[in-house]
Amino acid sequence: MDEDFKDLKEKRSGFATAALVLGIIGICLSFIPILNNASFFLGILAVIFAIVALIKKASKGKAIAGLILGILSVVITLSLQSSWAESLDKVSDDLDNAAGNNTEEILGKDVDVSIGTFEGSLGDYGLVDSKLTVTVTNKTDDVKSFTIQIEAVDVNGSRIDTDYVYANSLGANQSQDFDIFTYVSSEDLEAMQNATFNVVEVSMY
Repeated sequence: MDEDFKDLKEKRSGFATAALVLGIIGICLSFIPILNNASFFLGILAVIFAIVALIKKASKGKAIAGLILGILSVVITLSLQSSWAESLDKVSDDLDNAAGNNTEEILGKDVDVSIGTFEGSLGDYGLVDSKLTVTVTNKTDDVKSFTIQIEAVDVNGSRIDTDYVYANSLGANQSQDFDIFTYVSSEDLEAMQNATFNVVEVSMY
C-alpha cells in the first residue's frame, strides 16, 4: 500500500519536475533568434504540466517555479520576436529607400524637389553654356542625404538625357539649389530647350 502511494506521489511530482525543466530550457532558448520558436512551445508545455501538478497537489514549489518560467519564456519569446520583426522591417525600409524603391513615398513625405527652367545657349567656340536649377528641401526632422535622378524627355516622350542631384547631409527642413545638365551637346541643345523634366528616382539615406 505504501509502495503504491509512493509511486503515485512520484508520478504526480513528475509533472512538476517536467514543468520546471521545460521552463528552464524555454527561458534559456527564448533569447536566441530562431531557436526561440521552440521556447514558445516549451513554455506552453511547462505551463500545462505545472497546472496539472498544482491540481494534483504535488511538488507545489517546483510546479509554481515551472509555471512562472513557462509564462516568462512565452512572454519573452513573443516580445523579442515582435521587436526583431520591427527592426528587420526598418532595415528593409532603409534599404528600399537607399535603393530608390520608395520614390513616391519619399517624394510624398520626406523631400520636396522643385525643378526650375532649363537655360542653354551656344557660347564661344560652339560650346554649350547650360544649366537646370533644382531646389531640394529636406522635409524631415533629421539630417538626410538624397540622390535624385532627373530625366529630360522630348515632346514625343523619348528620353534625351538624364542627370543626378546629389544632396548630401541636408539639414532638417533645409533647402539647397543644385545645377544639373551643365554638360549638354550642341546637337541636343534645341531639344533640351523644349524638353520636359521629370523626377525618375529618389534615394534617401
